[in-house]
Amino acid sequence: MISLLQQLEQSVCELSLQQKRILVTFLSDVINDNNSIDLLEHNLAASPECPHCHRDKIKRHGKINGRQRYQCKSCIRTFMCTTKTPFYRLRKPERWRSYFNCMIDSKTIRESASDCCINKKTSFLWRHRFLALPNKVKATSLSGIVEIDETLFRYSEKGSHTLSRRAHKRGKDQAGRGRAKGDWVPVLVARDRQKQTYDKCLTSESAQTLHELLNKRIAKDSVVCTDGFRSYSVLMKRMKLEHKILTFSKNERVKDKVFHIQNVNAYHSRLHLWMARFHGVATKYLPNYLGWFRFFESHRNANENNLLALQTQLTGT
Repeated sequence: MISLLQQLEQSVCELSLQQKRILVTFLSDVINDNNSIDLLEHNLAASPECPHCHRDKIKRHGKINGRQRYQCKSCIRTFMCTTKTPFYRLRKPERWRSYFNCMIDSKTIRESASDCCINKKTSFLWRHRFLALPNKVKATSLSGIVEIDETLFRYSEKGSHTLSRRAHKRGKDQAGRGRAKGDWVPVLVARDRQKQTYDKCLTSESAQTLHELLNKRIAKDSVVCTDGFRSYSVLMKRMKLEHKILTFSKNERVKDKVFHIQNVNAYHSRLHLWMARFHGVATKYLPNYLGWFRFFESHRNANENNLLALQTQLTGT
């Protein structure tokens, strides 16, 4: 009697080349689906935690569509392994891992949609759902020699159907040449020599705003290197930190052979070069892309497993 596996092998041999490719894609999706869900289940089993009250007393509570459901013994609420994670209520789990591959390759939304055989709107939803957690992963403490500088990105309402200002020709500033106020968004980047990075899109470049952002993030014994922007001088006096000012108008690039802002400027260059592939990013989504780039910078060999592992964390914690 021919076994089921032998029958399957015989049937596969009779398939055309195109049909075999479809079968390989299907099996790959099934494996990826299991890997993604299994990882979430494994993490929950290793460190039980209710996503609602964060207590560790949970129990199994039946299954829904073949997936395990849980109940918290403390708050009595039920949940699944995807609750309060970026995967919550997302469909097509067999495509998640393929989409992570596209993100590792820094593909656009349309390219990712095409590669994963999903709708463009689904690709957009997944993109920003999966970037929510990387956006929150920033350096909480900077020490040693800390370099601070700003870089500019063009203000954009890309994709919006209701513009807040009168439309103007693509590729030019509203007020013509130059960097007119409102045409550019400043992004503050603070980075130490251990490659710990903090960035933030600014609505104001005042010393008060910078103080609110950096006051508790820079160690007291640090040395801060900046350019001659006045707000930095006021900020360093308030924080009582040693301040090294690089005066570029006097061609002053390095002080004492060690104090400079070349590392943070190189970071800016890599960031702009990477962002160029997206042909402009809507300003309201710019923080997500900054977090995406920080993910690449913090992982020497970034892969889909790193990105998948990051997504298993609870949101809002």
